[in-house]
Amino acid sequence: MLKKVALLILVAIFIFALVGCAPAATPAAAPQPTSPPAASQPTAPSATSQPMTASAPLSLSSPASIVLIMSQPKGDPFGELVYSGIERLQKEVGNNLSINLVESVDKAEYTDQVRSAAEGGANPVLVLWDDLANTVVQLAPSYPKTNFIIIDSLVTANLPNVKTVVIQPTAAAFVAGVVAAETTKTKKIGFVGGADIPVIENYYAGFAAGIKYVDPSIQILEEYAGTFIDPNKGLEVATNLFNQGADIVMHAANKTGLGVIQAAKQAGKKAIGVDMWQGDVAPGYVLWTALKPADEATYLAAKEALSGNFQKGMWTYGPAQGATLYDKRDFDALSPDLQAIVTKVVEQIRSGAIVVPSTKKELASFNAKMQ
Repeated sequence: MLKKVALLILVAIFIFALVGCAPAATPAAAPQPTSPPAASQPTAPSATSQPMTASAPLSLSSPASIVLIMSQPKGDPFGELVYSGIERLQKEVGNNLSINLVESVDKAEYTDQVRSAAEGGANPVLVLWDDLANTVVQLAPSYPKTNFIIIDSLVTANLPNVKTVVIQPTAAAFVAGVVAAETTKTKKIGFVGGADIPVIENYYAGFAAGIKYVDPSIQILEEYAGTFIDPNKGLEVATNLFNQGADIVMHAANKTGLGVIQAAKQAGKKAIGVDMWQGDVAPGYVLWTALKPADEATYLAAKEALSGNFQKGMWTYGPAQGATLYDKRDFDALSPDLQAIVTKVVEQIRSGAIVVPSTKKELASFNAKMQ
């Protein structure tokens, strides 16, 4: 019995010694204080912070004003299309947004009109085309708190308050070329431009590429009216192309293009319109319209500026940004087979499988063929 007690005592002493030799547990580190949250960036005082998408309505907490200045007179189709984008924004915002259109501006008045808009509190100030764009680039540094948006121009500047919006027409023109090539009976298709300038070259390159994509043997008859505001000149030039055997003529000539459509009606042929749907100009004689959704682009650019998220520089609005390429009314009038072709072509453009040329130089090396 004594031996057992002694043995137990020895074991206890041994265990105690082991425990005493073990390193002490390291105490848990005290939690470190986290950094305070970063201060949120202030939003523009006149706008609530909203994601910049067409589906997110903009709400203004204080009054704002937009002015659109253009040299063309009232009734200009493209000018009205741009202005409709601002009207859409006003309907969305409500009474807190006032809009104003200054039209028929003479070149001698460009500077005064831009200054007047900026000094009158308009923000943003929108101008249309190259002539007024150059005036904005010169004056913008004098009005650093005013944002300027140049619509449908390639004029840009590295200024913090100037944005240039380029509405890319080449993809819509390409689709129009495909439709024309699939429809022509004479294998002669015409093109009437308002002037032989880069922005019209975009239309021609896209349209000709679409024709070439379907049938490289089709002859393209190309003419320029030398004006964007004379329907009678458009009628004259297009009639000449129809007399040469074209059975479809596309225009990229703004108001002059209305005469092209009338020429198609008189000749019993087909026209292709541009920019805004023109099927109602001469019902039954407008095969297709290559949309140039300046209304969508203007709406988004102006909305961005009012939201306090203005971005300087050049912004291109095209298929990658969701631009509409054709009107559903035109599409519905096509045969099922041609509808399938158009659908496939549009998918290939949006995916990048078809890269549409934007210049005649690029057109010369365009070799894609419809499968």
